[in-house]
Amino acid sequence: MLFRSHKTSTKRGIHIINSDTLKGSLPSDDYLKIDKRLGNTKTQIAISFTRDKNWEPNNTIGVGLDSPLEDTGITFVVDKDKLKTKYKIEPFNYHGLDPDSDYKEKFNELEERVMTNEIYPLHEYVIDIIYSGNNPEVQDVINKYLNRIQ
Repeated sequence: MLFRSHKTSTKRGIHIINSDTLKGSLPSDDYLKIDKRLGNTKTQIAISFTRDKNWEPNNTIGVGLDSPLEDTGITFVVDKDKLKTKYKIEPFNYHGLDPDSDYKEKFNELEERVMTNEIYPLHEYVIDIIYSGNNPEVQDVINKYLNRIQ
């Protein structure tokens, strides 16, 4: 089984759990001019995951957003094999799009993206949720969600 992870804030993570949906966000027009592959898709939205074979929770992945999150406390771990039965997944190198970036090789960016605007129902693909915070109410929401999917 291949694992992929998606890191987000605690607030967004709880919203994802409550909606059972992982949604992508529409990038800026400037970004879509650079990322022609995404710009030519129907939704112009993709959802990013790590593809790092040596992934260590809370150490090897970050969150690449235009505005910083208040925290990066929740990591969704999904089953890639199951995910690819319904969604198109492709390796991706954000740095390779930026003409000012020194990173041009695909292996420098350890991400994949799912070419969709949402993954629903998410529980069909989630195998774990890692929470780095210490709020027992948040942990309870996560535990209830994980018990529901197993």
